[in-house]
Amino acid sequence: MKNKKMINSKIILKILSFFVLLIGIFIPINLVNAESDKGSSLVVHYFRYDQDYSKWAIWLWPNGGNGAEYKFTSTDDYGVVATIDISDNSYSNVTTAGILIKDGNWNKDVAVDRYIDLTKHENGVINIYLVQEDLNIGYSLDDPNGPKKEDKFRSAFFKTEYVISFSATQVLDASKISVYKNDSLIESTAKVNGAVGEITLKEKVDLSCTYTIKAIFSDDVERSYTVTYDGIYDSDEFQRMFTYTGNDLGAIISDNITTFKLWAPISNDVKLKLYEVGTPLYLNSKDHKGTDTPTEVISMTKGEKGVWSATVNSNLHGTYYTYEVTNGKSTNEVVDPYAKATGINGLRGLVVDFSKINPKGWKYNNRASNIKNATDATIYELHVRDLTSDSSWGGTASNAGKYLGLCESGTKYNGVSTGFDHIKELGVTHVQLLPIFDYGVVDESRLDNPSYLEEDGGGFNWGYMPLNYNSLEGGYSSNPFDGLSAIKEMKQVVMAYTASNLRINMDVVYNHTGLTADSNFNLIIPGYYHRLDSNGQFSNGSGCGNETASERPMMRKFMVDSVKFWATEYNLGGFRFDLMALHDVDTMNEIAQMLKSIDETLMIYGEPWNGGTTTLSSDIAADKVNLDKMPYVGAFNDEIRDGIKGSVFNATEGGFIQGKTNQVDKIKYGIVGGINYPGLNLNPISYGKAWNTSPLKTINYVACHDNNTLYDKLMQTLSNAQIKNIEYYQMQANAIVLLSEGIPFIHAGDEIMRSKPLDGSYDDNSYQSPQSVNSIKWSEKAKEQQTKVFNYYKSLISFRKNHSSLRMTTADDIKNNIKFLNLNDNALIGYSISNTASNDRFEEMIIIFNGSDKIKIANINQDGKYTVVGSRGEIGEDELYVIEDNTKVQILPNDVLVLVKNYTAAPKPSKSGCGCSSATVICLSFTTILLAASTLLLFKKQD
Repeated sequence: MKNKKMINSKIILKILSFFVLLIGIFIPINLVNAESDKGSSLVVHYFRYDQDYSKWAIWLWPNGGNGAEYKFTSTDDYGVVATIDISDNSYSNVTTAGILIKDGNWNKDVAVDRYIDLTKHENGVINIYLVQEDLNIGYSLDDPNGPKKEDKFRSAFFKTEYVISFSATQVLDASKISVYKNDSLIESTAKVNGAVGEITLKEKVDLSCTYTIKAIFSDDVERSYTVTYDGIYDSDEFQRMFTYTGNDLGAIISDNITTFKLWAPISNDVKLKLYEVGTPLYLNSKDHKGTDTPTEVISMTKGEKGVWSATVNSNLHGTYYTYEVTNGKSTNEVVDPYAKATGINGLRGLVVDFSKINPKGWKYNNRASNIKNATDATIYELHVRDLTSDSSWGGTASNAGKYLGLCESGTKYNGVSTGFDHIKELGVTHVQLLPIFDYGVVDESRLDNPSYLEEDGGGFNWGYMPLNYNSLEGGYSSNPFDGLSAIKEMKQVVMAYTASNLRINMDVVYNHTGLTADSNFNLIIPGYYHRLDSNGQFSNGSGCGNETASERPMMRKFMVDSVKFWATEYNLGGFRFDLMALHDVDTMNEIAQMLKSIDETLMIYGEPWNGGTTTLSSDIAADKVNLDKMPYVGAFNDEIRDGIKGSVFNATEGGFIQGKTNQVDKIKYGIVGGINYPGLNLNPISYGKAWNTSPLKTINYVACHDNNTLYDKLMQTLSNAQIKNIEYYQMQANAIVLLSEGIPFIHAGDEIMRSKPLDGSYDDNSYQSPQSVNSIKWSEKAKEQQTKVFNYYKSLISFRKNHSSLRMTTADDIKNNIKFLNLNDNALIGYSISNTASNDRFEEMIIIFNGSDKIKIANINQDGKYTVVGSRGEIGEDELYVIEDNTKVQILPNDVLVLVKNYTAAPKPSKSGCGCSSATVICLSFTTILLAASTLLLFKKQD
């Protein structure tokens, strides 16, 4: 036995030695293989038929990461070539990279994002071959799946009901062109002018059929192209046949029956695919089951007006679904545009029975009773993450940056309120949230990784790349894999805000889709929902690659239906339209009328400009010029914005508050609520006219999420001496806004001098910057300087609420009750407001802004005794001091002086109020005088 054991031991040792040897051999081999799984260099070969490469470049990004532009640097027999090093850390954890070929205006050669397989390399080098307007990527010259460098049709569409317009990559012989209708040859006549031409049919187009053009090219090969209907979407015939007016599109549950309806008038086939989960297989994990296998596939039936439908005899609440849509030879799986919820990353729609998930106590059409007219509102613009993502917020860690963080009370930092309590303390009426619909760009499955939120271009995004318009963004919910969680949580937010006398406005982005050719809209009915230019390319008035066609009946219907859904299902208080000038007047009016029928106090306003060149006729654009045609639609007043602080397009340019005296008229235009005020110089105003018509429609503001924060703008425009007193500039800027007629709008954080520092400078476009750059730092509020600013903003908002003369509702009332004072100094703006139209407690107010860092003496040239209730960071109902000589009124540097004629004290509050005694008031007044005196000494010393 002993010998046997020894033999066995030797055998075991030999076996172990053999395995050690194998490990020693294979570990290096495997390491080498792991390192060589991906290439380190990418060589892009690109061919264009027109041989014009001068304006084209590559946009490349690691999947889920940031993009960068690369130029073509050489040529070869194929076309132009670019060699790109992809060995850096940004590509270390990915096996695919996205690629676009684009010009300097972001016009794309192929509108769809394409992805390169980085494992397809030879000795570390990946060669890819691309051809103009071809979706395919080749990994070698003879790749059978690559693009074909051969002549072809570039486009073909019905120009009229009888004429097809086409373009090709070479000159074609008209006699060798033919047209097929559902595979049957039909009579036609072709005319060719170079590589473009037209084909006239003998019969009128039948929109229920598929048309194909074929031609023999110079290589004697016949090639074909499926004709699209782009050119006749606006025809009377198309609109008559396919405009659907029903209110039942999407997935609707009624009496335990679920009905699905999709408008897809030119599709050959549509199938409904039902899924147990909203997670695709590639995101499958231990915690989240993923599958690409539907539980059921149902053929849908085409009915009236091009609507496909399917009915399931059960309540499918909680079931995920998609549509498989076939147009010609192309079949794509899409998300229902009317989906009311979606799964992870918005990849599948979700059937929702709201009655099953509404929070306890939820009431429809229940909003805070905090305004009668739009001018009663004070809007506070906020991003969901910004409020609660900084560690100084002090709330529940799992709610940070989420919907539930928006309504968590009891949070403090060093004794000052933060988050939701801060908003309530400030006293605004409406919180306008940056987009909360489901948007693209961000990978919701990675948001539990804090480092992802700190990547530039990572998990933080403003949200202006729409994916699913009627579904909430999953990234703000507690579980983005469960589409129902966002609904439950957002409704809790709305209930909490309503209970706190606040309304929530929604920032909506219907002007473009985040994806273009591969957007759900375009895959369902190519070219209908977007505007195309004369070359059949996507018009890019948004600056984001495309723009939607609101003037078309079914896009207009979608917008109206969508806004109505948000207003009624979530009890929202209003809507801010991004790039509103890309929409048409009739659509905006229809939306406004619909909202007014729900609740007269619902707000509707937008940006009266676009982001690029558009094909929309200027006659119908919802812009400044046509604002008078939209009686219930408001617009942002960029005149007062730039007048107060300087142009947003020039970081170092100042405005009135920095001492630029030629901005007075722009500010006066805002003071009177954007109306055509007699005697006002309108030359500096856009188009030289008062483009607004009513204070109920004028949104006055000095800063918003775009461009630099107010504080950062001031830091780049003030001298070192002025920066020592920056709080007074910060206070004066929004005091002008809050003491003007119209609707005041405040960027979140202005009240605590919010900054966005980045790399030694200031981030003026933080749309995808790290969360730490964008978050509100509540530690700032606890600082003495910022506390002073916060208390002043809070007092301004309260003062505005208390005085109806600051909230007039008609142009006539403003003309009759506001008079500008002749102060003979362009560094001063002064005006009086009487109460004849408003029944204000104050008989008359005089407000003076000093836009210089010098003490000014003014003659207000008014009869009567005047009492100061606002000066040097204070404003309220109480007397600060009395003006003894109306000819020598002193205005401190960058001050906001508010005087009241024949002042009478406000009724004292009950014991439940502040409880201030008269001695306290006297003490406060004395303190103000001392503060003013010390300030005079300070500025005198600086002079």
